[in-house]
Amino acid sequence: MTPAKTLDSLALPRDKCLLVAAATPVTVDLAPDEALLAAHCQMLIAAGADGIALFGTTGEGPEFSVRDRRATLEAMLAAGIPARRLIVSATALALPDIVELSRHAIDVGVDSVLLMPPCVFRSGITEEGTYRFYASAIERIAGGHSDLRLCLYHYPDICGVPLKPTVVRRLDENFPGRIAGIKDSGGDLGFTETLIRSFGHLGVYTGTEIHVPAALAVGARGTICGLGNVMPRLMRAMLDAPTAFDGRRIAQLVISGDAILSRQSFAASIKAVLAHATGEADWNRLVPPLNKISQPERGWMLRDFEAWESGLPASMRSMTSDDPSGTTNVLPLKRAL
Repeated sequence: MTPAKTLDSLALPRDKCLLVAAATPVTVDLAPDEALLAAHCQMLIAAGADGIALFGTTGEGPEFSVRDRRATLEAMLAAGIPARRLIVSATALALPDIVELSRHAIDVGVDSVLLMPPCVFRSGITEEGTYRFYASAIERIAGGHSDLRLCLYHYPDICGVPLKPTVVRRLDENFPGRIAGIKDSGGDLGFTETLIRSFGHLGVYTGTEIHVPAALAVGARGTICGLGNVMPRLMRAMLDAPTAFDGRRIAQLVISGDAILSRQSFAASIKAVLAHATGEADWNRLVPPLNKISQPERGWMLRDFEAWESGLPASMRSMTSDDPSGTTNVLPLKRAL
C-alpha cells in the first residue's frame, strides 16, 4: 500500500505526478462550500494525490464568480493545503477576469495557472485567434508578475477549440519561461504522445486516466484527472506501478470503474458517490445547468460502483471497506467539526 502523503510544502514531483481535478461542493446559495472542499482536498492528499487542481471542468470552475474563486483559494491555504501543491484554473469568459484570477493565484504562490482556450464564438476561432487569446492573457498577467507559470489546457469537447502544437510552439518561443505545461484531455493518445515528444521540456499531463501508463512510458509528467476524486488510491497505484504491464493491468480496473460513472453526467456521478460515501448531502448539489442524477439511475450507479470497488484489493479502495480485521480503509471524508 502506498504510504499516505503529508501536507508539506514541497514542489510537485517531476514525474508520476497525480493531481486531482477536485469536484467543488456548493452551498444552497451555489457558492463553493469551503469547509467541505478543504476536507476533501486533505483526504485526497492523504490518499496519495501529489496535489489538487482547483476550479477545472470537473470542479465547475467557470460557473463561479471571481470573488468566490479568490476567497475559496485563500480558504484552502488557510486550511493547510500548501500553495505549491495547487494548480488553479483561471478559465473564464472575460479577459480581465482571467487576469485577476491568475494574478491572485500567482500572488499566493500556487504551482501554476491552468487556462483553457476561449469557449465562445467557437465556430469562428482560428489558430491565430487562439494564439492571440493566450498571448493577450500572458502579456496582461505577466506585466507585473514575472513568475507566471501557465499550463495550457487542451479540451476541445468542452470549449470547442483545439490547442494545436503550432500554437503551443509559438507561445513557448515568444514567451520563454512562461509556459510551464500542458493538460491534454482530448482523449487521443497519439496527440498526447505528439505533445510529449514535441515539448519535452514542458510538463505534459494527460487528463484521460486510462492513458496514464502509455503516457508515462513516453515521458508525461503525470495526470490531472477527475476520477481521482473517488478513486485516489487506485490512481496512485496505477502511477506507481513498477512496470508498464502492471500499469496497464490496473488501467483495466480504472476503465471498469469509469464506465459506471460515465453512464450519466460525470460531475454529477462524482458528487453522488462523494455524497453517499461521506453522508454529506450537500455534495449532491451542482451549479446549473448541471443537475444531479435522478432515481432510479442514481441508485443503480451507486450500487454498481460499490460492487466494483469492493472487488478491488483493499489497499486500492478509497470509498468503501469490508476489512475483516476490524481496521478500516475508509478515508476520513466527513466535514471537520
